[in-house]
Amino acid sequence: MAIVELREYKIKPNMKHAWPKWLKAELLPYQVSQGMRILQTYVYADENGNDWFVWLREFDDEQTRQALYEKTYNQWWKDHVRPKVFTMIEQDNIKVRLLNPVKLV
Repeated sequence: MAIVELREYKIKPNMKHAWPKWLKAELLPYQVSQGMRILQTYVYADENGNDWFVWLREFDDEQTRQALYEKTYNQWWKDHVRPKVFTMIEQDNIKVRLLNPVKLV
């Protein structure tokens, strides 16, 4: 059964427009080229006025998820992409949740 990963990032001040623009231009094309399936992306402002970015990624199963992590988050990613990511989002506020479907109907 497919696993959906919900990822939530607090966007740094003044990066509300830069983060999605960079994500669309550079980060998502790279992740898709590695085999990641992006379901949807969202933004919202919390009750304190902080901006958040939320996205959903889907994997066939946990084994596939782990294999894609190893393929995607390689040394190149760590050296070149990761530092750029943390100029725009708060590293200490990343939340990742695995969602499992519940059939109600």
